[in-house]
Amino acid sequence: MHLFTLTLPNNATVAGIYSIPPPSSTSPQNRPLIIALHGGTYDCHYFDATPTYTASASSAAFGIPFISIDRPCYGGTTSFLPVPAGSTFNQETGLWLHKYILPALWREFGLPNKCNSVVLFCHSFGSMGGIVAAALHAQDAHPSYPLAGLVISGMGDKQSANMKYAPPMPPNAGPEHVLFPLAVKDNVMFRPGTVDPEILNHSERLNAVSPVVEMYELRGWLGSWKDWAAKVKTAVMFTLVEDDVFFEATEEEVTVCTEAFTQSERVDGSLVREAPHCMELSYWAQGWYARCFGFAMECSAGVGVRS
Repeated sequence: MHLFTLTLPNNATVAGIYSIPPPSSTSPQNRPLIIALHGGTYDCHYFDATPTYTASASSAAFGIPFISIDRPCYGGTTSFLPVPAGSTFNQETGLWLHKYILPALWREFGLPNKCNSVVLFCHSFGSMGGIVAAALHAQDAHPSYPLAGLVISGMGDKQSANMKYAPPMPPNAGPEHVLFPLAVKDNVMFRPGTVDPEILNHSERLNAVSPVVEMYELRGWLGSWKDWAAKVKTAVMFTLVEDDVFFEATEEEVTVCTEAFTQSERVDGSLVREAPHCMELSYWAQGWYARCFGFAMECSAGVGVRS
């Protein structure tokens, strides 16, 4: 994928990577712009790890523009730390996405490439800001980008028994950030046998300095996320993975999560058996990417029919 940097209306910067394939005779008539939000301890390159484990393969195959950004406070995107008084990390992330980042990406990549809608593709901690942004979009009488769908994986409603009482990792990369030790990280992100050994050779390159406040806020998010989910009106595809070390992942939990989106026009839920937390880097990646791009095309088709 190609690198980009954009200046935002608040004079901040958003950085990331993109894949913009030219339209072909097999491209859908209604094209979504898929915008990906990585999880904690990763950055935009999470969605473009290797030539095999990358969203760009599906982007090229389906003729769908794909963007992956460094979320605010990560990589080349401006930080808003410290979190303003009266707000939270997730609220600020969602606000920056809705007010500054998504409108800029729509103008830069969506409109020039004849897309008709935006679909957010969220992994793990990226889901928190994504849900807040989708809720803010639903409450905005005149949104400046057409949100049509929200994909969520790697985020549940209840922490697993092993993680429920585990303290967050203290800062080790300055006073406000943490760099996850690779020996620990690979063991929790992937269960044995679920990932190509090639991916583990890229673990150091993919590891990103992360704001610790995001980790500290997880428990608060789990106690309040349904209030945000209940405001979302766009279509949602919510997926749990069975071998997720961080969250309880059962068919019952899928139901709990999907039922939180009480106003969404469509809610799909699934449990992917045996898949690890980082599904996009695992043996399930190609199938999962194909399903996400398919969902995005269905969302954009609905927008096209209604317009």
